[in-house]
Amino acid sequence: MGSSIIYILLLIAILLTYYVVKRFRPQSGILTYLITFAIVSPITLAGTLLPITVVQYVKDLNQSETYNAKIVDFVYETREKTDSSDHTIEVTVKVPVFQLVTSQGDTITKEAVHYNSSYSYNEETMYCKVNYNPSTGNVFITDRGFYKMLSVMIFFALFFDFLLVGIVLYALGKDMTRYKQMLGIVVFRITIPMGILGFAAILLLAAYEQSDMSLFAKIACIGFGVLLLLASIGLIILSNSKNKKRNRKRNNNNPQNNQRSHPSFLEFRN
Repeated sequence: MGSSIIYILLLIAILLTYYVVKRFRPQSGILTYLITFAIVSPITLAGTLLPITVVQYVKDLNQSETYNAKIVDFVYETREKTDSSDHTIEVTVKVPVFQLVTSQGDTITKEAVHYNSSYSYNEETMYCKVNYNPSTGNVFITDRGFYKMLSVMIFFALFFDFLLVGIVLYALGKDMTRYKQMLGIVVFRITIPMGILGFAAILLLAAYEQSDMSLFAKIACIGFGVLLLLASIGLIILSNSKNKKRNRKRNNNNPQNNQRSHPSFLEFRN
């Protein structure tokens, strides 16, 4: 991503902040503008850059060809990672450099892109199945970590896009009644259940994949994972039942539904 698009998005965020505050509280001071900008700017950046990244990942995946590549070297990269205490730490990631021969006979030596640090590399294995996109020259591994990362990116891209649409509609002075209804559906019927479901999947996968985990830890992960799975399903069912009751009550209170189905005495037929 070029720095120019970042500056353009920040400028858009400034304009959105101005019109949002003007509609919400016209007589606000600089502190309100700063707080609003701190909320609007990351949503604007994430709602724009995440979909672009997802499109690049999907394009690489659709245009790629599968090869058996040889690992010829490694590149060590420093990346930021959040630990169990929510502290950001720097970790060194060992990224492989692959060498492959294409179907046209060209020898390609490239560092892996879209690389997930959770990929377990066996030191004794010098060959690996990779995907190569001839149009971009990207070489990457389509393992479980790749699809997991792509799924998370798609989810957050849709989520931040939905928030960004709401900010734009509010800044333009549109009626937000329908959007508020959709926001409740997205938060309580999609985001929260999906978050609980994702955490349950992480616990169950950890119990399945971590061979060095103790038996007590595996039982705990499976138990909490199943409980969270049932909680997410129950939350979805409860939300659907409440929505049905709300719709039934709204229909009963609608005066049009209380009218007689047959025409009135003074109503003329065509």
